[in-house]
Amino acid sequence: MRCLLIVLAYSALASATTYFLTVFAPDTNIDGALLNAAGQGFYSGTSGPATYCPENVKPCPEVQGTLVYEGLAGMAVVVPGGQSIYVDPSGKVQYTLAHSAYIPAGSIVGGWFNKTVLSDCDPTRTVLDFLSTDGSNKGGVRLCPDVESFMAGTGASYQLYAGTAGFNLDNCIDAVGLNLQQSTADYGCWQYI
Repeated sequence: MRCLLIVLAYSALASATTYFLTVFAPDTNIDGALLNAAGQGFYSGTSGPATYCPENVKPCPEVQGTLVYEGLAGMAVVVPGGQSIYVDPSGKVQYTLAHSAYIPAGSIVGGWFNKTVLSDCDPTRTVLDFLSTDGSNKGGVRLCPDVESFMAGTGASYQLYAGTAGFNLDNCIDAVGLNLQQSTADYGCWQYI
């Protein structure tokens, strides 16, 4: 028996804290998959995030996993200046390099909103969804097997994308949204690479 899902959207975000990201895509092979930061993107299937801490930082903070701030406003890192999260023109959800505010032209910062999912089979839940702020009225969260070649051998199986005017990949899985799993840690690492 399939569950009836009813989705209600709202833009108010939860109080400031850090979160792990998992996929909410019922009846798919990626439902519940943990997303890890690597190569300036978010991937399922990796054993953990790609992180860095310079030798002159003593002690380096313990890696707590891939943690983000509410509304995907940024990566939960210690590095001065932080690391912002954006959606590039092709729809890839990415984050900036440490010590750099560079975001490619045409990218979207923001657009993330909380969405309430009602079901006749499961408890009500809130997930994070995306709606482009460029006026194109495109949106949604997708996981695509279009994994960057430099991620070969890492176990990465799907990359996180958001619906944009420039998104044009096939063979992707449409997710209902992203689960925000609250963490007790203040940060995930020094910086993600």
